[in-house]
Amino acid sequence: MKTPRSRAVRAVIAGHLAIWASGHLHSAVLFAQQPKHPFGAADVARMQEVSDPVVSPDGEWVAYVVKTSDLAKDRRQSDLWMVRWDGSRSVRLTHTAEESERAPRWSPDGRWLAFLSSRGDTNDAAQLWLLDRAGGEAERVTSLEGGVTDYAWAPDGVRLALVVQDAEPTDSVATGVDTTKKRPKPIVVDRYWFKEDYSGYLGKRREHLWLFDLATRQAAQITTGSYDDALPAWSPDGQTIAFASKRGPDPDRNDDWNVYTVPPAAGAEPVRVTSYEGNDGDATWGSLPAWSPDAKRIAYLRAGPLKLIYYASQRLATVGADGSGEALVSPKLDRWVSLPRWSPDGGSIYFLLEEDRAYHLARVPAAGGEVERIVTGKRVLSALSLGPRGRIAVLAATADAPAEVYAVEQGGNLRQLSRHNADWLAEVELGTTEEISFKS
Repeated sequence: MKTPRSRAVRAVIAGHLAIWASGHLHSAVLFAQQPKHPFGAADVARMQEVSDPVVSPDGEWVAYVVKTSDLAKDRRQSDLWMVRWDGSRSVRLTHTAEESERAPRWSPDGRWLAFLSSRGDTNDAAQLWLLDRAGGEAERVTSLEGGVTDYAWAPDGVRLALVVQDAEPTDSVATGVDTTKKRPKPIVVDRYWFKEDYSGYLGKRREHLWLFDLATRQAAQITTGSYDDALPAWSPDGQTIAFASKRGPDPDRNDDWNVYTVPPAAGAEPVRVTSYEGNDGDATWGSLPAWSPDAKRIAYLRAGPLKLIYYASQRLATVGADGSGEALVSPKLDRWVSLPRWSPDGGSIYFLLEEDRAYHLARVPAAGGEVERIVTGKRVLSALSLGPRGRIAVLAATADAPAEVYAVEQGGNLRQLSRHNADWLAEVELGTTEEISFKS
């Protein structure tokens, strides 16, 4: 039986609840109505740069790099993350406060995630590290004086091809540093290409291929010489490494990159497999030579004649592993392409296609034929990783949002996996973008 007192108590409680709900509703409305502020300089520091997505061998995860800014320390730092393919979970893998990590690469069995970092290195040279996917601390596995600038897993998961910079010359004249007295010395310039952005003065140090054995933790130098070797890619049978190099009497004075192959053995002799008198497999653009699944052909990028320097489009080409049958895959395609990747059955080649102020995902039959645009629209795709069961991850950016990791779905639709810039984007008012076209 309800008494007058119980009804009164319930009325008071109901009134308080109504006031509480009303206040919170009012707060929620005010919060929702908070005006966005114009994009400014402070927002630039909030922007997170997402890069280098790689699909795991089982197709269940995508590892990638996130670079952030620290204004107080006036520095940028990158860490490794991974996200489940279904987007249900995102995990930050590295948390070092002072050092950066980059270039994540899954071992063939998916147990290890390798990366490069200069953690704890006094000369700031990056080394190879391994992180167990099951958890635990990362382990440094190389201690090479010149540092590791790039690497690739062998199909057996036991060996790796490393790109290692030569050790500092003992006299240090080329770098302008007296290591004994710690005072500047004259910089001696004795090569045509003597400095470059970010690196500064180059001296005589070059980058070469090394072979690293995980079981013994031993490294052996494969290539030598007064030229740089880059972009190692293992053949599917593990018998050969393809790479890009610019060789000849004075490689500083030309842009004639070529694709070479070499057995994974110390002191092995490289073989040039491209013969075009122009730029093949240019390491400047970072597009790896790509082996066909049967290890018989290599896809790579060919630029125009050397006299055109950078102004000729990079075009898709293939060549036999023995250097035979060098040809453009789609000769009529007059657009810049990048990042060739073979389909699992070897019947087609995926790549990124620059077209009308956008970068699309495209595919072409390996034997030649019509180019199929898979992901189109007004966006820029800047990375491409193929996984099992037809899974493809890309980086995609638009005029209104920085690059994030996306999964490519049926029909060329994109499904967003990472959301590192969502919070600050929701708080800013971006300017409008208009397209302008004209004939010239």
